[in-house]
Amino acid sequence: MPAKTAVDIDGSEAVSAALLELLNRFPGLKPKDRIQFSTVPDDGGIGFFPTSGAVYLQNSEDITGHVKQVCQYPFSVVYRAGAKTEIQRLRIKEFLDTLGKWLERQPVTVNGDSHQLTEYPALASGNREIQSISRTNAAHLNAAYQDGMEDWVISGALNYRNEFDK
Repeated sequence: MPAKTAVDIDGSEAVSAALLELLNRFPGLKPKDRIQFSTVPDDGGIGFFPTSGAVYLQNSEDITGHVKQVCQYPFSVVYRAGAKTEIQRLRIKEFLDTLGKWLERQPVTVNGDSHQLTEYPALASGNREIQSISRTNAAHLNAAYQDGMEDWVISGALNYRNEFDK
């Protein structure tokens, strides 16, 4: 059998688009806010960054050519702001931790209202289906800059399955 690549290229593209759309549906975002892909403006904002492509956790093929794959797409969300007080920093941390809980389909409270993500979006490539999203760490301060800006980060992993016949 030929060697398999360790990265699901098509899956990475599909997951990036679906996750970006999902992140921008987070009920904790203010109406004017938008989470951007692989960028955060110097003057503040929120961005989501894949930390690698979608990697195969399991990749098997039976004798009929039916392939089953379990893949993982690690990512980070970076919130850049000029937080000047402990209260501002706590709000940023709470925002990111709430985002993580919401992605895990846990109930969250935003502005006094309860919200819960009921299903993940469909992936536009093949027979891929998101199985779960989980946080791999709690929100934390990742970088502080001389101009007073700070980068707060939460990391996660999106797991999906893919099945197809060769």
